[in-house]
Amino acid sequence: MGSREIIAGVVAGIVVVALLAVGVGWEQVLDGVLAADKPLFGLALLAGFGSIVAWGLSVYALVRPVPDAPGLRRFGHLYLAAVFVKQAIPFGVAGGAAVLAYVISRYSDTTIERTLLATTVAGFLSTVASALVAGLGLLFVLLTRPIPQWILQLTVALAIGLLMLIVVVTAFAIWPVILRRSTVRFAGTIHPTVSWLSARVGRLIEPTQVRARLDRFIETGEVIARDPRAVVGSFAAAVLAWVFTAAALSFSLAAVGSPGPLSVSAFAVTVSGVATAVPLPGGLGGVEATLSAIVTVLTGDRVATVSAGIVVFRLATFWLRLVVGGPAGLTVLGRYGSGSRALDELDEIEEGVGDASQASE
Repeated sequence: MGSREIIAGVVAGIVVVALLAVGVGWEQVLDGVLAADKPLFGLALLAGFGSIVAWGLSVYALVRPVPDAPGLRRFGHLYLAAVFVKQAIPFGVAGGAAVLAYVISRYSDTTIERTLLATTVAGFLSTVASALVAGLGLLFVLLTRPIPQWILQLTVALAIGLLMLIVVVTAFAIWPVILRRSTVRFAGTIHPTVSWLSARVGRLIEPTQVRARLDRFIETGEVIARDPRAVVGSFAAAVLAWVFTAAALSFSLAAVGSPGPLSVSAFAVTVSGVATAVPLPGGLGGVEATLSAIVTVLTGDRVATVSAGIVVFRLATFWLRLVVGGPAGLTVLGRYGSGSRALDELDEIEEGVGDASQASE
């Protein structure tokens, strides 16, 4: 996807958000955003930045054991670049594991099959962490206020979906050979037809190539399984990331005069993740609408006030990630190019930083 498509997607998302603001009274929303308490907005930004760091540590905990994985400094460059790409393209958040794996493998010595498993497991642990945070938030909300039926139904549906995901992942973890055999067999079945339609795609799904990739995929899973501390560390960092995100929402709501309990924020930010399926960058429009509906119902506050708080929250999360990840994305993906050139230039930067630190000592 080129820069024009990314810019068009962001503009389309802004238009959707603007239309939502018009629906609830854009003047009141704008006044609320402009009058937001600056220290509380600063805390929201700090919490939003904390979530970026925590999610990065969650992914790095599982990428680090992978053979030929990049070091922490290089991973930091690549992770910020991937954060920018995830937020800037449609469905980028939903396909975050693939985006991370692509960026990391392109600019390091490891292969995408190895990094894809690590980032997928990190994404799965983040999903489980979100369910934990949402469950605790919902429990506290239930103890303090009534819950509309539609929210309970949505929660049950998401819980069933998560349970099915856990079952599938567990089955693949216990019986990887079955996954390998069935995938290779399927690739062999469709390979003749696909090769006739596209020689390039045919080469990618050639059974021997698929078997080799799956072998590396399974081998990486075994490496991660032998390092349970990495799994626990990744999960703990993911929980912390969701807590930071919930805190950012609470600070944002308080900044516009709508103090929302942390329990409401914890439930709302995790459940609103389904809105990232909206085909716009960062789920623009869908996330705002979902968050506004849930928070308004659970707090009973005015829609315009809550909407202003949601806009402040998105500034402290979505837009902050674009700002923080933008320079890394432009530098790593644009200036460095690909292959050994990227590795050489990153090595020069790391050596320069290391020499400078030794000189200062």
